[in-house]
Amino acid sequence: MEIPVIFLGGQYNHLIVRALKEIGVSSRLVLPQAAMDAVKGANGLIMGGGPYSVNDGLARFGALPEIVESAGFPILGICLSHQLIGKILGGEVVKGRRPEYGRTVIRVIDEDDILAGVGSEFVAWASHNDEVVRTGRERFTVLAESEFCGVEALRAEGREVYGVQFHPEVAETPVGKQILKNFAGICKS
Repeated sequence: MEIPVIFLGGQYNHLIVRALKEIGVSSRLVLPQAAMDAVKGANGLIMGGGPYSVNDGLARFGALPEIVESAGFPILGICLSHQLIGKILGGEVVKGRRPEYGRTVIRVIDEDDILAGVGSEFVAWASHNDEVVRTGRERFTVLAESEFCGVEALRAEGREVYGVQFHPEVAETPVGKQILKNFAGICKS
């Protein structure tokens, strides 16, 4: 099984690959320009975080918007990529009322498949200025929230496309490996 990780310049992207390998999943970092080739034959796709804002334009994301719109395979977006998925699915990405940097308490609204087994509340590492907000035209379900961010996790309606605002790949998110195992399980089925 292979799940490539799209490198968007985030400081933790390499940790996603390492965490996947630790749970027995083949993975590698791929630049956005090579995303179309990387998904051929892959079981799923993870898109990492990065220092950009989706509000500065989507050109830097290459074919990722097209892949998210049309993919028939599981996708997980982390941090910046969560925001990209939210925007593509009709949400709005805005400057957060209060940026989250550090430990954040996440409250699970709907564990779905991606948050199965993590409990009703957990601590996660967050590092973001922007956040996804509902607009009344979105095509996603909110799976988790925090005190300052109303969309900490989401799922595209009717598809296995997920986003998490926090970082499951770092040690500061104790349930992060469970989330990545859940995603790998989704990719296997």
